Amino acid sequence: MRKPTVDYPTLQQQRAQLLQQLSGLHEVRRGSLSEQFLTVKRKDGSRVKRGPYPLLTRKQGQKTISQRLADPALVPLYGQPIQALRQFETVVDGLVQVGEQLRDLAVAEVVQKKTAGGTGTSRRGASPGRRSGRPTDT
Repeated sequence: MRKPTVDYPTLQQQRAQLLQQLSGLHEVRRGSLSEQFLTVKRKDGSRVKRGPYPLLTRKQGQKTISQRLADPALVPLYGQPIQALRQFETVVDGLVQVGEQLRDLAVAEVVQKKTAGGTGTSRRGASPGRRSGRPTDT
């Protein structure tokens, strides 16, 4: 087991800051924004590239759903919640890391208490079955 490098109060403070950040995230949305270009064939046979068209893409089950945003002014309205989801994922990952470090400190404290009084191998008397005067099954 690795030895914790940060003390308990510092980790508690980090945890509180992460929870504060989490409480500030209001609207989140899955997906991503990209630009779509289309190649169109003209009547004379030449090809022309059209776009960019803003495209909102997200997973729904096993399928990828794409929706072209007709108005470019909608891009920030979708982009901010998508970015908020990315921040949410980062904050949750930080909470997991802090939680693991807090657990490591708690385990290290228990181990230290167990070994502080000695090796833990000395016992008073015999095994519980023999104390009662009954023979044990062997």
